[in-house]
Amino acid sequence: MNRTLKGLYWSSIDIFSSRLLSFLLLLFITRILVPADYGLIAMLTIFMSISQNIVDSGFGAALVQKQDRTDTDYSTAFFFNLIVSVAVYFILYSFSGFIADFYNQPQLKEIVRIIGLSLIINSLSIVQRAKIMIDLDYRKQAIISFVSIIISGILALLLAYNNYGVWALVGQNLSMAMISALLLWIMSDWRPLFVFSVKSFKELFSFGSKLLVGGVIHTVYTNLYTLFIGKFSSC
Repeated sequence: MNRTLKGLYWSSIDIFSSRLLSFLLLLFITRILVPADYGLIAMLTIFMSISQNIVDSGFGAALVQKQDRTDTDYSTAFFFNLIVSVAVYFILYSFSGFIADFYNQPQLKEIVRIIGLSLIINSLSIVQRAKIMIDLDYRKQAIISFVSIIISGILALLLAYNNYGVWALVGQNLSMAMISALLLWIMSDWRPLFVFSVKSFKELFSFGSKLLVGGVIHTVYTNLYTLFIGKFSSC
């Protein structure tokens, strides 16, 4: 019980501090950037969210709920997420021109190709995040969130102040992903084995696929309006 309460305590601190820090940094950044910069990033929300759902494929949650999980399960999930992230990134890369043409925003082509790298970076730490939830070690997650938000926020402020515009937001997104992944690897003692089990994959995918479908539907439902707003506002 004490372990559970400690987990809830640090989880609450993580949520509160992350939102407060993000809000404060947002106040400073918005005083420098223009609404159009945020609009460009908002146009990509539905594409990036769906892509992240596919990369995860519910495997993180599947590991958490699995009772008899092994290192083979963890490694199978790790390599699956990594391979899918690379595949999804190249699909986004290939369709970046189409996305830019759809919104009539040529700059989006390069933005998609750069910000899409966060999919691969995030895939490297999906298993580590799952292990934090399994161990109820939310103290580590709180520290990682705090550090990554602070550093990426400062970087965004510096870029915005030096007139990099929308690239300040791209830099913030990428740096947050990189710092979080790096800290998760440093603070976790788990390392992947060079194995991939079809049996483990089937067991994890059996649970994760349901979350994947539900996540994609939810993402489309909650972000579809941004697709049309972005389309018609940019015409």
